[in-house]
Amino acid sequence: MFKTQQGFNNSFFGAYAYEPIIKRYQDHLLVRMNNLINWSFVEENVADCYSTKGQHAYNPIILFKLHIIQNLCNLSERAVCEQTDLNILYRYFVGLGMTEDVPHWTDLGKFRERIGENLFEQLFYRILAEAEKLGLKISNKRNVDSTDVKANVDISRCYKDKQDENDKTWIDRNTTDSDARCGKKGNKPNGKRWYGYKSHINQDSETEMITAVQTTDATKTDESMLIPLIEQEQKFRGQKSVRKQGGDKAYVGHTQDLQERKILDYIIPRDNMKEVKKQKQKNRHYLHLKCQRHKIERKFAESKRYHHLGQARYRGKYRVHIQSLLIYLTINLKRITNLLMPIPIARPIPV
Repeated sequence: MFKTQQGFNNSFFGAYAYEPIIKRYQDHLLVRMNNLINWSFVEENVADCYSTKGQHAYNPIILFKLHIIQNLCNLSERAVCEQTDLNILYRYFVGLGMTEDVPHWTDLGKFRERIGENLFEQLFYRILAEAEKLGLKISNKRNVDSTDVKANVDISRCYKDKQDENDKTWIDRNTTDSDARCGKKGNKPNGKRWYGYKSHINQDSETEMITAVQTTDATKTDESMLIPLIEQEQKFRGQKSVRKQGGDKAYVGHTQDLQERKILDYIIPRDNMKEVKKQKQKNRHYLHLKCQRHKIERKFAESKRYHHLGQARYRGKYRVHIQSLLIYLTINLKRITNLLMPIPIARPIPV
């Protein structure tokens, strides 16, 4: 079993030291996030993963929050533990007293293996549920898209074994990640190529919350993942969670599937679909959702620039999927906090 969160309460000295610092940094994202969210749901979701016998493990809230800091600040596992040991705001957010030891960085990997991708998906949706309890209204309008994630593989080392220009298996023979594949963007000869995975998401066009996440190898087509994304969200949030579905031309071909699920098809038609295109251009809901597509592109840019989505930290599809879930739930937490507990705007002092 794990230690209760009460076991990590600050000593008198710790609380005395924290108070003036936290008061000065009350607008810091981690302080606002900690005050806004009730984190007890983490213990509830993962309790079955811990034995009732033996030594008490670190509280899962602490390890979960260390992952949030890691993805929020784009740190390695070793660095996040070192920085938490030094940074008082990190210690406050995680829930460690001034004199308490930070978990060893290897405990983070053990925690991910213990929890697994299914429970991380549950935690992802519990955060959305907590946001709705706090008053955030997630709409039923969605935009879908995918982006590339490079595998944690040294391609230059694999290249040394390439025999000639006709050798097409030199990566597969030497790769350290057997789940990764070569991908290409578009049909043009000079299109972007990479070796690794695809990260597929569905996003609420109003709040910009990510509502579904799927990870595949790089050969998987975009259109084949539209229905799995919808079904994933409906499994956790109900059949009525998605009503209007938008996306770019790569997702054309699911009109019948969407109708069966009572979802309006607002996917952008291909250029040769002139009649369908003409009809949709008259629909103001379609035009509105189409205009919101820049938000999902912006979310991918944020994920790659600040949260390490562009490069896999680990090897194996399920580990990369866990990495993606942690990145997106961290981004959702950041968005929830800024929407529900924004930093107050300083008013000018009257002269």
